[in-house]
Amino acid sequence: MKNKIVLIHVDSLRREYLSSWLLGKKFGEKGFDVLLSSRHSTRRILRFFTPAIFISTHPFTVKFSELEDLKKRGTKIYVNEVEGTDKESGVSTTYPEFFLNEKINYDIFSGIFVWSQFSYKWLLENRNLNNQKLFLSGSIRQSKLCRPFKKKNNELVVGIISRFEIINVYDGRHPFSNLVNLDPEDENWRWYFERFAIDSEAFSIAVKLINQLIENGYKVSIRPHPNEKISSYNLLKQKYGSLFKIDSSYDINEWLNEVSVVVGPTSTAFTEAYLTGIPIISFSGIQKNKYSHYDRTSVMSEFDRAAFKPDTVDEAYRICTSLDLKPRTSEQLDRYFNKFFSLDKKVDPINFIV
Repeated sequence: MKNKIVLIHVDSLRREYLSSWLLGKKFGEKGFDVLLSSRHSTRRILRFFTPAIFISTHPFTVKFSELEDLKKRGTKIYVNEVEGTDKESGVSTTYPEFFLNEKINYDIFSGIFVWSQFSYKWLLENRNLNNQKLFLSGSIRQSKLCRPFKKKNNELVVGIISRFEIINVYDGRHPFSNLVNLDPEDENWRWYFERFAIDSEAFSIAVKLINQLIENGYKVSIRPHPNEKISSYNLLKQKYGSLFKIDSSYDINEWLNEVSVVVGPTSTAFTEAYLTGIPIISFSGIQKNKYSHYDRTSVMSEFDRAAFKPDTVDEAYRICTSLDLKPRTSEQLDRYFNKFFSLDKKVDPINFIV
């Protein structure tokens, strides 16, 4: 090994920083030097030097032709799955056969770490991977090293978890820039048009709920989705003042340390709150706009098991301000999370990867 440098790509800072940083610290304990890179820096960094190990989040983070060059220079290339799935549509998108008109030869990777048996079996069957290069690790974001401490004081802080990245894109692009490239008659893009309506309605529901909470003196903390433009929420900060906080922490677990209850549209982000034992309230019972595709509705229905599902905003207000509110539990959801994230693995995913 020419050097002991590990380059870890962080695809979304506010989703992955803490777990990636902890992964880097564990490599450091083994004597490695570690660099964390981003969407904007990874390719630039790889042009300047050759790390011993490169850990990506997707097989297409770097163009395949650039990966070929990197491997010729002696780097061991790994993929650490960052978006697990248990649906065909999700896994085939995460591990495409072609990307940017280049065919991806999965033999180039020294290893791929996946969350679940679903991804593991799919890759074996569809991408001709050697099982010695495929590892069932679980998600590093579910590492015990990342778990938050439950809020200890009795002050009620209502956490709004937002998922509005379609109508509030992180780079501020106008919706037209996406719409001009979509085929409205292609069913593969149906989710996008549905999501536009879903996000718009859910945002309005959130604002109506925040109005009631602030008017009655309750504190509200909103956590924007990692792919949202955070500054857009300054509009709400100006409207609501000191009782309203825009969370800017790098990791959802930092935010969960500060809130008493989590409220918002149904999301995979319910996972961390559920596993921590924080009560969750979903907007799904209030929303009229829904996805039509089974793959999406089935996933949402699973995560809904973690939450109370009021039928009105008034009912949501009453539930989240209840002083004796306890989190919902579900044996079926426990089994689902265990299967989705491989939570029953004896070795912590961060330690496993190192």
